[in-house]
Amino acid sequence: MRSVICFIALFLCLRTTASDSSAICELESVPGNRNDWIVLQEMSLGCCTDFTSQDGKEVHILKLLSSPGEEIISQLFLTEANPSVVIITSRSKLNIMLLGNTEVNIYVTNNTSIHMMKSVGGPPQTNITSFPDSDSEVLKWAVETFGGVTSFTTARDPESITFTGIKVAQRPSTCVLQLETPADKCFIDLKLKSQSDELKSCYKKPSEEPLHVINIPDDIEIRNVSLHIPPKSTKLFLRGPKGTEWIINDAKDIKWLTNNHIILNGMRVPSGATFSDDPREIKKEVLLRYKSTITSYSEIRLNVTHIQLWIMDSTSSPVVSPVVSAEVEHTTRAPSSFPVPLQMQLFSSPDYRLPLDPSSRDQSDKGFYAEISIESLGEEMVGIFSSIKVSSCWVRSMPVVTKISFEEEPCNIKNCPKRLSFKMLQDLPSSSWDLECAVKLCHESRNFCTPEIQVKRSLQVKPYISNQNPCFEFGLLAVLGIAFGGFLIGVLLTGALWFIKIRTGHPVALGMRSTAAELSVFSISGCPCGLTKRQPVPTHPSPSEDSSANASIGSTQSTPTSSMA
Repeated sequence: MRSVICFIALFLCLRTTASDSSAICELESVPGNRNDWIVLQEMSLGCCTDFTSQDGKEVHILKLLSSPGEEIISQLFLTEANPSVVIITSRSKLNIMLLGNTEVNIYVTNNTSIHMMKSVGGPPQTNITSFPDSDSEVLKWAVETFGGVTSFTTARDPESITFTGIKVAQRPSTCVLQLETPADKCFIDLKLKSQSDELKSCYKKPSEEPLHVINIPDDIEIRNVSLHIPPKSTKLFLRGPKGTEWIINDAKDIKWLTNNHIILNGMRVPSGATFSDDPREIKKEVLLRYKSTITSYSEIRLNVTHIQLWIMDSTSSPVVSPVVSAEVEHTTRAPSSFPVPLQMQLFSSPDYRLPLDPSSRDQSDKGFYAEISIESLGEEMVGIFSSIKVSSCWVRSMPVVTKISFEEEPCNIKNCPKRLSFKMLQDLPSSSWDLECAVKLCHESRNFCTPEIQVKRSLQVKPYISNQNPCFEFGLLAVLGIAFGGFLIGVLLTGALWFIKIRTGHPVALGMRSTAAELSVFSISGCPCGLTKRQPVPTHPSPSEDSSANASIGSTQSTPTSSMA
């Protein structure tokens, strides 16, 4: 009995624990930390200036951080960089796949372990320098050595760092470190690795004034949250660890509850309330204080000290494609194009021998084939990228964009390109298509892959129109069978007429010509493909038919007259 009670207690405990995450609504991970109603971005110290040294070189500092227990595995692309000095500092072990540039010199601090993989464009000039790796000391050393700093970038768990060479006007001349997002970089396209549990959220279409709940559990490091909210009236419930500050600017008509300090339009507002990070307790507090339903609930587990958060004005149900405010995506955002050229060729058959002419039209009820390959850049490129991965493809047929499924085709040749097969789509409005695929190039060890590269090819398509009035198609056996059947019917009809004449003594007149026309196989009504055109039945009989018919009618009418007399 005691064991049964223990089992029931354990079951109830597990049931309660499992229901914690869904106490308010069913939380789901937010891919890329952004969707229709919420956008989360990490903020780190950095700067961007217009400095160029006397010998015409820029000076860039990269401070690379890693999450606890993680090893930095990153990609550094310098092929598009201006003549530069790149200083790399880190306390973690670095594994970097480098695409070098002979006009870029790399400096590494003495306590930074870095492994340079095979590079394109020749090995970079690498220098090991001794100086403390604190931000102020690195800046001081760079200014004393090169005369100034062009950019300072702090990146946690970077996936890729791509120098674009783009310059932005109206930049300060000296580096003053301030909080930045990855989108604020002037010369760098920065992509950070995101974990699946950094942001979880759920959303319900509001039936009244929106109410958004944000919960940062107590075991998370966040201390400063810059919160951007929609201009419409909004209710907020903000809960974070002790010491968290919520910074809200340009807020006019909001109502909020929080256990932390809020800096509202530059004014500091303290709070003495205490709220648990348990979703069930949060739900009770929200219902008690606001007496309204929750529009969105979000849990943030991004373990950094500064974040930026947007709550979007989503008035419809969530969709797959992210809606990003213009405030989030800055106009100075660096392009994400990758410097390795790709090409895609289309084929009409699986032997991949005859490419499709871009000006020719392929029947839209047939499939087609694609081959994606790296343009020839020598053995060095083949040595680095040994495989191609295709994540998704879609077709643009103005004004429609449709995702298209594909299958990978086998390939047995050396350095084989990626081969795909597609099925045609029948419901697109335009005959001019743009096929576009998202592709990653990977190293043979499969530890490194480039960011997604878009490769595109145009395709002309003949519209497929199904026959709305299909005709019968007869083979030889069917034609012979129908002819024999017609012969039997003719024999039977002739016999029947002969039998009637013998028994009654009167001939039976039938429109044989009309009957034969109606029985014609190739004059079936509604079939546009007949071999002979259907002729109308004549309305006036022939002279012979007129005489016999009139005689018959006259005799029939004269009989009653004589009998009455």
